[in-house]
Amino acid sequence: MKFEHEKAGPPMNIYPYEKKYGVQIAVLLNDFLPFEPETADTVDQAGGIRYIAVNELDEVVGYIAGYEILDFNKEFPYFHEELQSLKGLVESGISYYTSHFVVHPNERKKGIGTKLVRAYLEAVHPVAKTIVTVGWVQSDTNRWAAERQFASQGFEPFIYMPRYFEPYQVDCPSCKGLCYCDAHIFVK
Repeated sequence: MKFEHEKAGPPMNIYPYEKKYGVQIAVLLNDFLPFEPETADTVDQAGGIRYIAVNELDEVVGYIAGYEILDFNKEFPYFHEELQSLKGLVESGISYYTSHFVVHPNERKKGIGTKLVRAYLEAVHPVAKTIVTVGWVQSDTNRWAAERQFASQGFEPFIYMPRYFEPYQVDCPSCKGLCYCDAHIFVK
């Protein structure tokens, strides 16, 4: 099925995660979503609900992943006071954290992201009361690349957190060193 806002392009298949794509997913994450170094093993061990977008050449060009939040303080180890209302929401029922969402830059604006998010939501909705997504608001653009994507799928802004990623001490290509990007937390 093709949606009106999607542009026509080469065939794209959305599949649940398969181990055989672990290396390609790790490369995609390391190149375009560099939270921490990934390998085929770390990708495979991640678990949760995961979907991939694969082109006609059997290349992974998109990935989305999320998992159930079992311990709020482990998932959100900083800003406890600022995130009290999020903690209350998350702890009021089964909640999922959208941990990864990336589409190769050469493949964006083709409807791939929409298909990935929809597949993920179809799998998560039956089990989760709340779905949390944290958008990395890059210091060089002051934008979260996927914000419109999640908003169009019914996610709503919950809280904007300045310098959210700074305590995590992750390297950021946008910040050219330790990350001091802001975060926009959305929920559905």
